[in-house]
Amino acid sequence: MVKRASSAALRDDTPDESLARERAQRRKHETSLSKLLEACEPRKLGELAISRQKQNEISDWLHCRASNRRPSVLVLSGPSGCGKTAAVKLLAREHGFDVIEWITPVDPAEDENNRVTRQGDRFVDHVIRATRYHTVLGSGSKQLLLVKDLPNVYQEDHKGFFAFLETYFQVGREPVVFVCTETGNSRLLQTLFAPAVREKFGIDLINVNAATQTAMKNAMKRVSGLLNSIAGDMLHVTQRHIDETLADSIGDVRSALLNLIFLSLRVPEQRSKNECGVREETLGLLHGVGRVINPKRDLDGDSRRFVHDPEETAGFFQSQTVVFVRFLQENYLNTIRTIEEATVASDILSLAEVLNSEWRDRNLGKVALSYCIRGLMLANEKPVPGWNPVRKPRDDQPNIRRCLATAETRWYESMIKPALKETNEVLEEGDETFIEDD
Repeated sequence: MVKRASSAALRDDTPDESLARERAQRRKHETSLSKLLEACEPRKLGELAISRQKQNEISDWLHCRASNRRPSVLVLSGPSGCGKTAAVKLLAREHGFDVIEWITPVDPAEDENNRVTRQGDRFVDHVIRATRYHTVLGSGSKQLLLVKDLPNVYQEDHKGFFAFLETYFQVGREPVVFVCTETGNSRLLQTLFAPAVREKFGIDLINVNAATQTAMKNAMKRVSGLLNSIAGDMLHVTQRHIDETLADSIGDVRSALLNLIFLSLRVPEQRSKNECGVREETLGLLHGVGRVINPKRDLDGDSRRFVHDPEETAGFFQSQTVVFVRFLQENYLNTIRTIEEATVASDILSLAEVLNSEWRDRNLGKVALSYCIRGLMLANEKPVPGWNPVRKPRDDQPNIRRCLATAETRWYESMIKPALKETNEVLEEGDETFIEDD
């Protein structure tokens, strides 16, 4: 009787105990990539990848500009995966904002009369509604609209976007944050958010640098424990996986997290055997730079062939053309012997930089990468032997952009105010105003 009673007691668990046991059993069975990425999002300010100075700038904007119940726009610019969106969401919640995010629909929308609605019209309607009326599901009294992906129609219809801005500043009441990802062919800052447009509407701009190596390391250590706890049956993150991920990282936290997840996958033994017996080659950034600045050749009769195919090397970095060329610019002089070869190499890199800066044609980046790799490998006949560590390029792009903007403003003032001697003297002396970024 005692045994039966105890068995019945075990079967008659309370609902809370059953739910806790079910959660414990399912704790390590998470297989959804989207849920894994959501679980790894930062929850505290100390977990953000962006610097403390940029956090303070965003926080000051939310406190001074976004909290006055007037239309205000912030453009948050920076490289891909540096933590812009996560920082805005977390800091907005810290200031009592309910974040509403615009997601561009894939399929065209139809109204009650089966008429297709343009994405631009839907976007304008959504922004006006979100910035004038509060959602009943919100927990606070303030709202913030986050736009990461503008409708493609505005890539060509610039006047339509400017008309939208005028409408928003007339009737909007809540702030809007546009997140712009900087790439070699980025067009948003040059067209939709040009300096003249920002000055006309009073739009603020904050530039965010790529994540530092220390921030990347802290982020990978933080997410490693989370991944092992919620997806232990599918993943096993080790220190070796973290080190391999950090070795190939270029300041992109999102890309590093995805690489860490795929590196840590548990592969069954019966599936890990490859019938063809050939391992697919992967090439890291530093290794690829070494192949270019220190090319190896094989004698084939009277000709000398490269050990590593330049086109194959370029194929590994099609999505990182600007970063790879900048690494080559920083390190190519380490292995060049003569001034003549250095002159040829500098001309090649200069032309590659010009091609990468042409944002109107996205295919020129691939052409620049292939041309740069082939040219440097051919120009360097006899590389200097020895150990040459690869250096990271200096991040001076924000300073260059702001110097160009300052020069453009001074030139415009000199044209409309010819009597302004100070501006002319500054332009003749070639002074530059730098705004330091951490």
